[in-house]
Amino acid sequence: MSKHVELGVFIPVGNGGWIPSVTSPDIRSTYGYNREVTLLAEQLGLDFALSMAKWRGYGGSTGHWDYTLESMTTMAGLADATSRIQIWATVHTMIFHPAVVAKMAATLDQISGGRFGLNLVAGSNPSDQGQMGLWRDLDHRGRYALAEEWITAARRLWSEDRVDFDGEFYTLRDCMSYPKPRRHPQVVCAGTSDTGFRFTISHCDGCFLSGQSHADLVSRALRAKEIAAELGRTTKTYALLTVIPGETDAEAQARVDDYNAGVDVEALRTQAFEYGQDVRENTMARRMVQNGRDLLAVSEGSVVGAPETIAATIAGLVLDGDLDGITLIVPDFLDDLRTVATRVAPLLAERGVHTLAATATATAAATATAAASTMVAAAGRG
Repeated sequence: MSKHVELGVFIPVGNGGWIPSVTSPDIRSTYGYNREVTLLAEQLGLDFALSMAKWRGYGGSTGHWDYTLESMTTMAGLADATSRIQIWATVHTMIFHPAVVAKMAATLDQISGGRFGLNLVAGSNPSDQGQMGLWRDLDHRGRYALAEEWITAARRLWSEDRVDFDGEFYTLRDCMSYPKPRRHPQVVCAGTSDTGFRFTISHCDGCFLSGQSHADLVSRALRAKEIAAELGRTTKTYALLTVIPGETDAEAQARVDDYNAGVDVEALRTQAFEYGQDVRENTMARRMVQNGRDLLAVSEGSVVGAPETIAATIAGLVLDGDLDGITLIVPDFLDDLRTVATRVAPLLAERGVHTLAATATATAAATATAAASTMVAAAGRG
């Protein structure tokens, strides 16, 4: 069995990245650092860079996510700084009006040359958006009803000259939005309940997935494809994976043990409390709540090991779950990203999972060999 998958990076726009620990790499949420990470990802052959949207941090000894860059403006800068990689920003449907984002997306389409995409979030948590008075206490179906109006209005504004829209949540009157994007941005969504899947498959291009275990992740990925078949549609599935590499399995596990030993208990408990107010079928929320209970800086579902171990695990997930893409989280977004792209990706190819990153690595190696041969030949002639 063979499959091509997209490989992307969840760039660290929040301080500390995704590991709330005093012993994890000191990642600062600066545009400069995220630009460096994204340019490296492009050079390594990754397909996309995605940024989260976060409005309130969790404090603690690390001040976890107390400092975060805003997603849309960050990706506008990165769109201009890059030339090939897809640039995806995150938008909460409760925060931004669809007409505002429709114009922002059309502008970003120009900046990126058609490489811009959106990650829609229908929920989040009451503390994050409630601090701004923007939280809507809707039930699960209500949030997706709002999101359906949101994406319908946005897509009409990307296509039609004038839009009249009468919904429960949004009203447009002779609304005009120019310029139009050259194509509708690719849209993904992280809803993983059946309701979330049906919304995503009907209105978006891809399902953004996470799981509390590898078996859970595979089950959710297959469920997304099953619902797509029921609806007579197709969808892409993108798994979110935390990957922690080492030269050996033992070395990688030692990194995990070190991060967990330095876990920021206060930040994790604040995170668990906030998401615990509003779990409601939200897989990511349940994962954060569970981490708060277990007091783990690194979640149990992470992929840990030597490059060979990581490749075997990811290949199994891709092939068993019929995944179309992997979104990477790593502790060190420079060295660890290089390891995944240049050492894990070629091993994935040997297992039938092909990526642009593996092709880029092979091309770079061939170019280096040719250059070395030319130098040897020149030296011989001299």
